Amino acid sequence: MKRSSSNGSKSVNLSKESRDTLSKILVRDLTEIVAKGVRGWLNEHLLMLAELLLNAEVLEKAGDRYARNPDKDCSRWGTQEGSVMLMEQRVPIDKPRVRTKGGSSEVELEMYEHLNDKEFLNEQAAAKMLSGTSTRRFEKTLDKMLRGRGVGRQTISERAIAEMSKKLDEFRTRSLSHVDIAVVFMDGIHLGDTVYVAAVGIDTTGKRHVLDFEPGSTETSTVCRALLRNLLEREILKEESSYLFVVDGGSGIKKAIKEVFGKRAKVQRCTVHKKRNVKDKLPKKEQEEFLQKFNAAYNKQSHKEAEAAFIQLQKELILKRRTAAANSLTEGLNEILTLHRLGINGALRKSLNSTNCIESVFSAARYYSRNVKRWRKEEQMERWMAAGLLEAETRLRRVPGYTNMKKLIKALQK
Repeated sequence: MKRSSSNGSKSVNLSKESRDTLSKILVRDLTEIVAKGVRGWLNEHLLMLAELLLNAEVLEKAGDRYARNPDKDCSRWGTQEGSVMLMEQRVPIDKPRVRTKGGSSEVELEMYEHLNDKEFLNEQAAAKMLSGTSTRRFEKTLDKMLRGRGVGRQTISERAIAEMSKKLDEFRTRSLSHVDIAVVFMDGIHLGDTVYVAAVGIDTTGKRHVLDFEPGSTETSTVCRALLRNLLEREILKEESSYLFVVDGGSGIKKAIKEVFGKRAKVQRCTVHKKRNVKDKLPKKEQEEFLQKFNAAYNKQSHKEAEAAFIQLQKELILKRRTAAANSLTEGLNEILTLHRLGINGALRKSLNSTNCIESVFSAARYYSRNVKRWRKEEQMERWMAAGLLEAETRLRRVPGYTNMKKLIKALQK
């Protein structure tokens, strides 16, 4: 089977004769490439390409040099100092001038405007900052062989803010009404002193989507309810539909889900958080045995078998006088076994029995903002949150076991 990369063109579309001609012109001396390095050599020729693009427009407007062109309304008028954006830098260049015949007025070159389009730098600046390049170090990361200027810390910061503001607007206004969400993961992520409750949805085909986030001081029911209401207003979630919510056990999130969706919502509590809560109440020498028995109980096929196994595990903890651990184990047991009651097993149960799905998205968002040392304003936090979550979303894959999503949807509809 061919690799995915084999679908693209293997070579530049040039005839053999053109290839030989360009090799003689551009690659005159291999020692020059070795001396400057490939990057430096490419930078030099990139500047030459910009000059050729400008000259091509001059030829179109004014015709060949020193030729009489009665059909042309323009003529060459020397050059002036100018600059273009190349390789994320502002590079000095001799800008050709064109004026109408008689020199009465200047004719602007469209190609010069294109080569100075700031949107390209904005995109690259935001990408650099998301990849972890500090604004203090950004200038040092650029190749100086083009004598670039205008890429200082303040410039890069302002342009990155402009680009990430666009991403925030895109995140807030994009329509996901065409996506049929079946499962919603909800959890909180901390930025500074602010907690952002976010929602990640899984559609009927198993694809993951970052839905929205809401700021607050803690994961209170008020914040969670505002997030759910917003998802309903944007028609990402539907009033009449039933959903499976996967949460970490926080009372605020569960209360909000119950108030907004009532019986149409099924709640699956995160088994990873439950195991951790019980394990922390046991002595270290008993923790490994408990984890093995917990996993064995949860891996039972039917709801009846799993419930019996957990009750037996609780009795064993009581006999060992581990009352706190026993009480923690049975607290919320019905929500731990929600997927069992819905008849979901195999890979899909493993994908949906914990909040790992949303935690991986948070991990990516934290990675992109790792160089931010001080959070100043809520606007700054929201820009980074939206940009980080959108970037993380591009790397999301379908959940393992997605072929059983139809079974889950049918069970929810009952």
